[in-house]
Parts: sequence; C-alpha cells; structure tokens
Amino acid sequence: MTSHDLLIEKLSRSAGTVKRPWKPGMRVLTWVAIALPCGAATGLLLQRTLTDWSASGTIWVLCQLLLTFITGTLAIRNAFLLSIAGRRPLSGKWFALAGSLWFAATLASLHLHHDTPLATPPDGPNCYLFMMVVSVPMMAIMMVYLRRTRTLFPARSLAAAGAGVACMALTLLSLCHPTHISIADLVMHLAAVASIVGIMLMAGYKWVSLPVNNK
Repeated sequence: MTSHDLLIEKLSRSAGTVKRPWKPGMRVLTWVAIALPCGAATGLLLQRTLTDWSASGTIWVLCQLLLTFITGTLAIRNAFLLSIAGRRPLSGKWFALAGSLWFAATLASLHLHHDTPLATPPDGPNCYLFMMVVSVPMMAIMMVYLRRTRTLFPARSLAAAGAGVACMALTLLSLCHPTHISIADLVMHLAAVASIVGIMLMAGYKWVSLPVNNK
C-alpha cells in the first residue's frame, strides 16, 4: 500500500492542468473569426476583379453566398460535434437540402445568362485555383482545432470539415466572381469542393484520429 501511495503522490505532482475544450458553438465562432479572415487575406495575394453588385443577376449571387456561408458554418459545427462523444450532429438531410438550394440558385443563374455572350475572363487565376489557395489556411486551422480534441470518427469529422472549408471558399469566391456563371465555372467549383474534402481526408486522418492502444 505504501508503494501505491508514493506512486499516486508522484503522479499527482507530475500531472499537468487539464484544460476543457470550448463548447462547439464557441469553437465554431472562433474558427470563423480566425480562419475566414486568413482565407480572405490569402485571396488578396491573387488579383481578381471584385463582384459587380450593380450587374443583373446579383440576387442569385447573394442567395448562393448566404447558402454557402450558412452551410459551411453548420458543417464546421458538425465536424466539432463528431469529435465529442455523445453529441448528435445535424442530419445529412439538412445539408442535402442546402446543397439542392445552392444548385438550384446556380442553375437559375445559368438560365438567366444562357444567351449572354461570353465576356472577357476575370483578371487573375481561375475559380479552381482561387478556391484551393484560400482554403489552405482554413484547412490548416481546422486541423489544429480537431487535433485539440481528436475524434472517434476521423473520416466523418474530416469530411464535414472539408465540406465546411469548401463552402467558405465558395463564399469568398462569390465576392470576386462575375454574376455571369458558366458551365465551366460550375465544373471548377465542384472540382475544388471535391479536392478540398479529399485533401482534408488524406492529410488529416492520422493527425486527428484517437491513438489506438495495441496492448
């Protein structure tokens, strides 16, 4: 018994202070407050023409911007909820609904400009490159956040986080994209979303997974 008491005393002296993680809502707010400006600042390195809000079809651009921001925020929240045992994330039906609404707004924009002649391309890199560049700091910050708590469901957490980052990249793109969207633009947007989710899954799986005790 004496040796046990000494061991407990030694462990008590060496134990550090345990810091509880923030609640999911606070983690989402701080992530948005830090990551979104970092992504926007990175986007400033890529010269692109700002959106002309006086042009026709801006209502659809605003709808897409709001949908991507709200969906991205909820996806980030889901990623954090999945890292905490016992928390129930938002159902995938809500994200399917939000994605359908975004796609419908995009199709409406395409239909509105289907007979508009193609104008000169916007100054700066294409949509795919822009989304990938602005997502880099947001993905890195997300990795740090998920690393703080780890997760029992790394694939689901990272997929939700990747979708959230992709939505935020689309939100930033809406601020510097012509209201006239083409099929090629839509393909690049979807390709960037898939790439961001894939990078999050491949780069972060081991980083955010709970360590497995093989003993």
